[in-house]
Amino acid sequence: MKAKIMATTTEKSWLSEFLLYREVFKGPDGRPLYKYHVTESEYQSLINLLHPSFKYRSAIVSTHFAACFCLFVSEQYRRNYNTIWSWSGAEEELGVCLTQSQHAKLTCDGLTYWKRPIRYRENGRDWLGSLFAEGGLPWPLVQSESHGFGKAVRRGIKHYYRTEGNRRTTADLMADFEEGLPVPFRSLETRQLLAGIVDQLMYLVGHYPLKDQPDPASYLNQQDPGWTEAFPIPLDENNARSLLNDWLRDADQKHRERKEAREKAQAFTCEHFLHGALPQWSIRTDLTLPFETTFAIDQTTLGSTRLELAYYEGDQLLARGAAIYGQLTAEGIKVRFSNPQVTVERRTLDEPLSLCLLDNGRTVYRRFFDGSALDYREAPLVFENRSERWQLVATSSCSMASGLARLRIPQDFFITSEGAAPDTLAQDAENGRWIEIYSGLSLAKGADYYQIELNQAGGDDRKPTLTGVFAVYESAPSLVFLGWPRLELPEDYPHPQDELLEFVNGELLDRQRNSSYGFARYTLRHRSGKTLLQRRFGVLPREFSLSLFPEQGQQPARLLPKGTHQLDLQVVSNSLAVEQSEYALHLHHKGNNPPATFILETGQGLPPIQLRLPYPCQGARLLDQHGNPSRIRELTLAELTGYRIVLTSDLPQGQTFYMGLELICMEQPHPKRNFDIRVGCAPVMLSLFSYLSDMLNMLGAVDEQDAYIRLSLETEQPLLRLDIRRYGGRLQWEGRHAFYICNSSHVAMLEGIRAEAMLLSDPKRTPLKLIEKTSETVGTGYFEIPQAMQSQGPWLIYPGEQSSVHFRPSLYIRPDNSLDSEFEVHSLHRAAELFHPQHNPHVIELQIAAMATDFNHSGWQYLADLKQYYRHLPLSSFETWKALSRNQEALSFAVFRLEMDESFCARIRDELAVIWEAVPLPLWVQAYQLFHDSMRLIGLPEALVNNLVSNRTNVLRCIVSGFDYLGNYLSTGNRSSLTKLPPGSVLPIWYQDLRRLHESNRNWSTLLGSELSRWIDRQRLPPLVKALSLVEFTDAVTYLPIFMAFVTAGKARITDLPAAPAYLKFAIRLVSDFDRQGWFVPVHALMVSYLLASQDEA
Repeated sequence: MKAKIMATTTEKSWLSEFLLYREVFKGPDGRPLYKYHVTESEYQSLINLLHPSFKYRSAIVSTHFAACFCLFVSEQYRRNYNTIWSWSGAEEELGVCLTQSQHAKLTCDGLTYWKRPIRYRENGRDWLGSLFAEGGLPWPLVQSESHGFGKAVRRGIKHYYRTEGNRRTTADLMADFEEGLPVPFRSLETRQLLAGIVDQLMYLVGHYPLKDQPDPASYLNQQDPGWTEAFPIPLDENNARSLLNDWLRDADQKHRERKEAREKAQAFTCEHFLHGALPQWSIRTDLTLPFETTFAIDQTTLGSTRLELAYYEGDQLLARGAAIYGQLTAEGIKVRFSNPQVTVERRTLDEPLSLCLLDNGRTVYRRFFDGSALDYREAPLVFENRSERWQLVATSSCSMASGLARLRIPQDFFITSEGAAPDTLAQDAENGRWIEIYSGLSLAKGADYYQIELNQAGGDDRKPTLTGVFAVYESAPSLVFLGWPRLELPEDYPHPQDELLEFVNGELLDRQRNSSYGFARYTLRHRSGKTLLQRRFGVLPREFSLSLFPEQGQQPARLLPKGTHQLDLQVVSNSLAVEQSEYALHLHHKGNNPPATFILETGQGLPPIQLRLPYPCQGARLLDQHGNPSRIRELTLAELTGYRIVLTSDLPQGQTFYMGLELICMEQPHPKRNFDIRVGCAPVMLSLFSYLSDMLNMLGAVDEQDAYIRLSLETEQPLLRLDIRRYGGRLQWEGRHAFYICNSSHVAMLEGIRAEAMLLSDPKRTPLKLIEKTSETVGTGYFEIPQAMQSQGPWLIYPGEQSSVHFRPSLYIRPDNSLDSEFEVHSLHRAAELFHPQHNPHVIELQIAAMATDFNHSGWQYLADLKQYYRHLPLSSFETWKALSRNQEALSFAVFRLEMDESFCARIRDELAVIWEAVPLPLWVQAYQLFHDSMRLIGLPEALVNNLVSNRTNVLRCIVSGFDYLGNYLSTGNRSSLTKLPPGSVLPIWYQDLRRLHESNRNWSTLLGSELSRWIDRQRLPPLVKALSLVEFTDAVTYLPIFMAFVTAGKARITDLPAAPAYLKFAIRLVSDFDRQGWFVPVHALMVSYLLASQDEA
């Protein structure tokens, strides 16, 4: 925009001409001031107008003068911010020094003229911050190399597509990159402005061909003259235009890379990336999952359609995923992955990665990722620089489009190509040699020959794969196939099948005559000799299976193999003596206590593979993370990973074990969950971590930090009891200024503590690391409260991330905290400062209530800081999160305002026992409208607003059943668009399908069955709906979605059912999980739509 220098002499006429030039004819329209895009000449004329005016004005009364002042301050901040958060920069340019009351008067009157809000911070109205916020982003900091704005934009572009799979927003993503920003700019507003830049850039490169444009900005000027209006930086600056061109080029490259990656992407594949500074290095692996798929799982073995997801490296748990809800189909169970791209930090590179689905602790499905095991000691690693990251492209011969590659060459390899040897970058701890090459290279080790070719058009990202049926055993190697795997070639593979040779352990593989089993080192070679693929795996006969029976009386334990007539079997154990009969191996244990596990070696014609099997000890045995029997009777939630329970039946017909999870708390009756676990001829291994979500949900149902879960196992007699607590210790005070950490029974002082303290009124502030007292350099276990904590407060004392003991977080409150409770409170920061559990328990709740309808309330920044900086602590550690979970109006708006992704909503559900369906739909409509209107007032680009609206809708679709069927009701509140199917005609048919699909299931959830049945009888519903459940044991599952539909539609409350609140929350979650996708979600959706659509008729 090229505006002439204004020659007007009054503020009113200057503003009239300013607005007229922008075709704003009816006065300011409420847009942020940076959206007016003040030009350099206008900025200078504004200084010339205001500077003399201050000299002769003894009192500032003109609204137009105040409006000009506000416009100037915001623009001065945008153009010439001096890195000092004060009025000094603007006042120096004007040659004035104003009082605090003058600042307030000018800002209040000026922003009123511009129809813009006053911002509130933790200490009340923020006059300066309000004007700075109107200026967008400060250009001096954006272009500076020493500040993080430009870097944050570039990182946002680089990682933009992280937001695709797990419903994250761009602003939420930008929070990960704000550590380089000055502290005053680490805010929700800055995140949104940065996100606006990133979203607008990605929108532009997706709509215009910028790849070969030397000056993308000039090209966009021709194609879309208004494209610059979305950017909160002064684009009349030449260097601003240059920076924007750099961003556009980065965005265009990332967009094209993503497009190519999508075309190549296949489900259940992986990519590896190099991290660290050589010679220290590590690998991160990105796993690609489908958005939706069907697994062939025997439905009769499932206790429910809710499955736990886990990722293993070999036999070691690497990461937990979010629980997934399946839908039973004729082909198996259909599931949707909330996060289709998962990144894991590798620990043991030469072990394969696998995805496991667990039902009630048992692994019911396992799938390995081909190419996830990197045999870096026996094969080269070849990396190519893509998007500023070194990506692994091959561990064998390959051709690459790039002219640069980085290699790790194991010891005993030789470079066979001619020419000077490349310089060594580094040599790592295992004698791997790191080099970079700019031309082709040939390597050899023994019979293996590798050829790396550079500057080849297109490259060859497509690799052959081995596919087959996986054996589900703990084994060495970890990957074992039942039957020999098939070699599959991609469609565009450059080498035809007849030019390929397969080798196993150095011998040519003859698939027609092969009858060997055991450990295989597989190599695929081209007939020219170059190595194309290498894998390590085990092979067992396709019919292979094992049964284990415990000892009975004088008869020893037995191992019965099937499909093993071609195999040599040998038990390896120092504590077992083995006798072999025609059909079984008899296991005699030496000493009093049998081993937890033993090794079975098996093979034929190849080196044997090792299967680690549980020793069949009748009853239930607890194993620790190392596989050893454990007598421990108390664990924390964090310690569950690695602990397992082995169940073995001594009956030939099998046996049912009964496991219970009971919440031990003050409230009665105690919520309790029961599992029936059928054990047949093979021991069943239960992974305790797979019950973590159930335990968190039970613990979250009560506001008691010391409540715990009692796990019990029994048959006809008790077998095992285990107490599982949130925390492994608690804080014990010694006087007013010292404490130590003891165990739950207050008996022993615990060691290895790392304690930190957070000032609750300022979550941005760096926490204090508390120092353990020492005696002659030896830790005493005691901690003293430092002076800094005694002058402010309250503080939350919590375990540091490196603490070996996760103790219960505790408040440290100064004795005088209750004295200020009568002061006026306008912020959540102040409320957190004044909170006291006895003297001032409701101060936080009052601020949460005020936030429900106030987009600009500073409390949202407080919660955003908690979410960002204290994500490692349980949500229940903070009164603010607990208060939010109790206020449905504020909670529904928080999903929008804090731009929560699906995983954080799941945390709120699990840790705070929130039932999302209990939030009435009219509150979601209200939250949507407030968020949508407020985002438009911020002046963010249309691309960002549209992305946000779409993103929030997707998240709600995932956390609240039925949103798929509501049309535009969320955005309009118009009930006429809702579908109204007659429930009396549809539900009986669906009920018969439910019974048919679960006819073999004897574990229907029955909690609240009688209460729901009586409630249904009292409602005005079609007779066929009232009589829907034909047998008593289906009452709870059948009627719960109907009741919850009344709650969601705002026509009932959860408390209408006569039960204690904790029990209600627990029971509703349990019953709804029985067949969530197949029954609860569609019935709830149909009834919600029906009830809302019928409201006008009523």
